[in-house]
Amino acid sequence: MKPLAKNAGDILDALTAGLEIGGARKIDNGTYMAVHVDRLSQATFSVAHYFKQNGELVCDPDGVFLKTAAGWLPVTLQLSTGHYTVAVELDGNDKPTGWRPRQYRELHSFAAMWLRNIREQQGGLRNITENT
Repeated sequence: MKPLAKNAGDILDALTAGLEIGGARKIDNGTYMAVHVDRLSQATFSVAHYFKQNGELVCDPDGVFLKTAAGWLPVTLQLSTGHYTVAVELDGNDKPTGWRPRQYRELHSFAAMWLRNIREQQGGLRNITENT
C-alpha cells in the first residue's frame, strides 16, 4: 500500500498534532464547513465534516486515517448517503491485516483531493482550536 503523498501527510500532521487518544478538535474559519478531527486510537484518526439534517448531525464525509512509519494510509470513508468503504482492515492494535486494492486506490485519490481542499478552505490550517 502506497501512503498518501507528503503534502497530504503534512496536512494530516497539522490536523492531528498534539491530539491525545480520545481527544478532538475543530478547525473552522467561518466560511466553509468546519473540519472535525478525533484521535480514535494510538495511530488512527477521524477527519470529518458535519451538517444538520432533521435536527441530527450527519457526517459527510468521515474518513479514518492510519499513521504509520511509512506515512498516512486512508482506511475507511463514510458518506451521508450511507455509502461506507473499507480499504484497509486493522486488528485491535492498529496493524493492517488486509486491504482491498480497488477501494484503496479510490480512497487514496479522494483523500488527496479532500485534504488539499481542507487546507485551502481553512486558511492553511492556522485556525486550529481544541474542542472543550
